[in-house]
This record gives sequence, C-alpha cells and structure tokens, in this order.
Amino acid sequence: MWLFGRNIDLTTLFFPVWAVWILLFCIPSQTLDAEIPLWVWVVGVLMIDVAHVWSTIFRTYFDKAEFANHKRLLGLAPILCFVILFTVASESIDWFWRGMAYLALFHFIKQQYGFFALYSVRSGAMKVKRYISDKFAIYLSMLYPVLFWHLNFRDFNWFVDGDFIQFQMDSLLLWQILNTFYWLILAGWLTDEIRLIKHGSIRLSLGRILWLFTTAINWYLGIIYFNSDLAFTLTNVVAHGVPYIVLIIFYQSTKQADSSQKKISPTLAIGSLVIIGSLFFAFGEEYLWDLLLSQDKQELFGSWITYPEITNTRFQAIALALLSLPQVVHYVLDGFIWKMNDSNPHLRIMMKLNE
Repeated sequence: MWLFGRNIDLTTLFFPVWAVWILLFCIPSQTLDAEIPLWVWVVGVLMIDVAHVWSTIFRTYFDKAEFANHKRLLGLAPILCFVILFTVASESIDWFWRGMAYLALFHFIKQQYGFFALYSVRSGAMKVKRYISDKFAIYLSMLYPVLFWHLNFRDFNWFVDGDFIQFQMDSLLLWQILNTFYWLILAGWLTDEIRLIKHGSIRLSLGRILWLFTTAINWYLGIIYFNSDLAFTLTNVVAHGVPYIVLIIFYQSTKQADSSQKKISPTLAIGSLVIIGSLFFAFGEEYLWDLLLSQDKQELFGSWITYPEITNTRFQAIALALLSLPQVVHYVLDGFIWKMNDSNPHLRIMMKLNE
C-alpha cells in the first residue's frame, strides 16, 4: 500500500532522501567538514525547510473551507504564540533558542510518526497486536540518534551553538553495543511485520516498511555516522520538508479534482501555486531574518539595502518573536489539521483515493 501511489511515493517521499545519502558518501571528507556553502543553504534551508513551513497557509488560511473548520485555532494560534515567543526572548535568548530547538525536534519526530500512521491506516495495521509495536519502532528510530547526540558532542546544532543540553559519555564499546541493539530491534519489527503479512493480519505495505527504515537510516546517518553540519542539514531538511510539501499539494489537489472544469490538471495548478507562493514567502522571511537579526547572508541579500545596526534588546526580542512566528504556528497547526476528525473531513476521503 502507498499513500499517493507507488510512483509518487517513490519519487517524492523516498528518492530525494536516498539521493542525499548517495551524495554524502560520494563527496570528500573535507567538504563534509567545511562550512555549508551558500548555494546549499539556499536550496536546503530556504527553498525546502522554510518554504515547507509557508506551504501550510495553502492548507489553512488561503482555503476558505479549511479556514472555516479551524477558524478559532487559526485566529488564536498566532496571537498566543507571539506572546509566548516575545516573553521568552525578552528574558533569555539562550533559552529562547533552546526551547525552539526542542520544539522543532518534537515537531520533526511527530511528522515522521504521522506519515507512518497514515501508511498504517491504509494497510490496516493500526489495531493489530504485535511483539514490537509500531509506535515503539518509529519513535526508537529517531529517539536513539537524539540520545546519542545529547551524550556525544557533535560538530553541528539544530539552530545555534548550545541549543541542546549536552553531556559527554565516552565509551566506544557501550555505543557499539547500543548501535547493535538499535538495529536488532528494528530488524525484529520487520520480522514481525512479515509474520503478520503471511498470516493475513495486515496487508503488505512496502511504503510503510520503507518509511520506517528510511527514517531510521536517515537519522542514524545524519546524527551518528556523519559528524557534519552539511550532512545533518541535508538529511534533516530533505526528509522533512519535501514530503510535507507533497502532502499539501496532494491534499489540496484532490479536493478540487472532482469539481474542476479546467483543462489544466488540478495537481499541476495547485502544485505550481503552492511551490511558487511558498518560495516567495520563504525568501521574504529569510531576507528579514538577515536584515534585522543574523546579518550573515549579506552576500545574498546585502546588495538590496543598507543593513541597519540593531542594538535595542527589546526591538531584537520583537523581531525574533515575529520572525519565528511562522515556524511555531506551523508546528501548532500541524497538531490539529492532520487529525482524522470532524474538523478535517477531507483527510479521510483523501486516504481512500488510491485504494
């Protein structure tokens, strides 16, 4: 079973991640250890990571029916998030970024679980009893690399240096043993999956199996195997951002497929709108980040306008809260707009389209 169809799933959900792995194993170590090139930042961070955040507005604020279904949430979320962000930023920049890092980590983990759950719904595996639960396996695939990160100093961070709480546990033998158990448990889950398929308890879902092991390998490579900012950034943003944009496009296009009278494909039309619109907003956001706060991408943005020198801490806190708002609101909304309940009637319909 697949989410959007075999070809779409393979080419958009899996191949981009696998291509990143091939690239990382092919490039020389000095490139891995070097600072991330500007063009990689533009493609990976701006065009994928930041753009996927903005794609949420096409599923919410720019969709009349969806806005009506979530009117209170969409109205209150930005206000409450700004108040919290500004309050924390005013008190401590360090704790602001620490909170942002753990919030982002939680969001990234929940998205991987969410896609896995969608695969499970389509394969009929949600309520089947098993020796190693689906939830345990998918969370283990990500939380073990995160645990390793917290107990081993790495040459990268999520947002800024020191955002994650760090301890040091120098024991090569211990980590070798834990790494082995990590893969043995996941292999045990696969064995259990094959058993259930043979007994007819669940339907074969290659997409479901690929999603779990692509997630596990991706987090293992990005955090444990490679100790590289470039490797972590690429594995992180591609596996997270690309599937989300595809989900937004597929969701919106299927809503209009039946009612569309146009010759142009709804997927092509909506996909173009979502991608171009998201890139526009992402570029604007990153320009403001660099103009008002970070000022480390002047080679890209600096020729447009003279950069100001901002020294007022209160203004910095306001700018930090406002510019972080799209990201945090995206995190909050995602906790509601993908639940299969009465507020999201089309989601259940969408999940049956390819059966």
